[in-house]
Amino acid sequence: MKKATLQTDGSWKVEEFTSEEVTDYNATVTSGQAIKQAHADAIAKKATDQTAATTKLKALGLTDDEIVALIN
Repeated sequence: MKKATLQTDGSWKVEEFTSEEVTDYNATVTSGQAIKQAHADAIAKKATDQTAATTKLKALGLTDDEIVALIN
């Protein structure tokens, strides 16, 4: 991997990543993917829970309008 650094004179300096920078980059990417997956899982869980709750409320005899009134 390479990195480009803007120098004070306006030129760019292109260098190879050091092994520490590669390790740090890979850790950051892995962490970002884990956070993104956790967020997607939370959204899916919320949708699943909302569907389950609506189904249970309908089983109790509430109408769709009553359920919407409770949720909002």
